[in-house]
Amino acid sequence: MRGGFKRLAQEELRKIPDIIEALGLVLISRHQTSENFMENESQLTEQEIHDRDYQWLNEADLVIAEITNPSLGVGAEIADAVNLGIPVLCIYKQEYEHQISAYIRGKADVVCRAYSDHEELKDIISEVFEKTPKTSKNITKVHKYK
Repeated sequence: MRGGFKRLAQEELRKIPDIIEALGLVLISRHQTSENFMENESQLTEQEIHDRDYQWLNEADLVIAEITNPSLGVGAEIADAVNLGIPVLCIYKQEYEHQISAYIRGKADVVCRAYSDHEELKDIISEVFEKTPKTSKNITKVHKYK
């Protein structure tokens, strides 16, 4: 990854798409947790990455952003989603609660929830998704360190 802290290992992040898909939801951007993520991304220009990711935002009913690791790119994608009127769920590991951006946690159009384990995370995603207006059951999980 290009930046951020290593508060949450890639191996841990790779479990989140499985949780989302186990709930019967369509995940648009699973590529970000693939083993060859950086190699694949290096084949694209920065503009191509931006345009692809912005298109995914436009297709999403809900954006799920794992924000345990700080990221300028994730913050920008959260802002874009809010500006597009797409609901955003920011999730983060409970033990880092006091280190998560107060600006993001205080944003009116963003739901922020801490989780301690995968079962709790599954419950949080399910609860928030049930309250989300739907067009196609597509989820964009944002987790990039740009």
